[in-house]
Amino acid sequence: MVDKFLGFRENTLWKLLLRIQEIILVICCIVCCMIFVVEVLMRYVLVKDFLGYDEIVILFAMWMYFIGGSYCMYKKEHISADMMGLILKGRKLECSRVIVSWITLAIAVVLAFWGVNYFIYASQREAVGTVWRMPLLWGQSALTIGYVLMAFYSLMYAVEDTILLFRGRKEGKEREEDVK
Repeated sequence: MVDKFLGFRENTLWKLLLRIQEIILVICCIVCCMIFVVEVLMRYVLVKDFLGYDEIVILFAMWMYFIGGSYCMYKKEHISADMMGLILKGRKLECSRVIVSWITLAIAVVLAFWGVNYFIYASQREAVGTVWRMPLLWGQSALTIGYVLMAFYSLMYAVEDTILLFRGRKEGKEREEDVK
């Protein structure tokens, strides 16, 4: 069963989740860039205002930011200042990484909890944008989904790192190279 868990990256649902995140990121990046191009053309070439473009950009930018954050958590490419590798070696380094994984999970769970509470609060308010009248919840839901995904990835890696520590294998190093 443990070996089956360690092969979670080969799971079809895992791959589908990552593919969906990649598609969302590409679409959001393209839409944000296109909106800025249209805004610049309208303002400086056609000398017209594109009212409400900021509402649309914020919607896609929030999805890009929070899905991007969760995708970076999956790839283990989020911003960190890990200098433990310079100080510790071997088993001590692996133990410290497991501790960091569980601390990261605790923080991610708190953020996911706050994200869910924020989503519940925002859904009760039914706020809309001033120009396009789009529900603000569309963009705000990205925060909740992003934080929940970050907590999910943190959990998977914390459990994986713990299993690998107790097994005493070097699969963790191979995994980090595969992820990158």
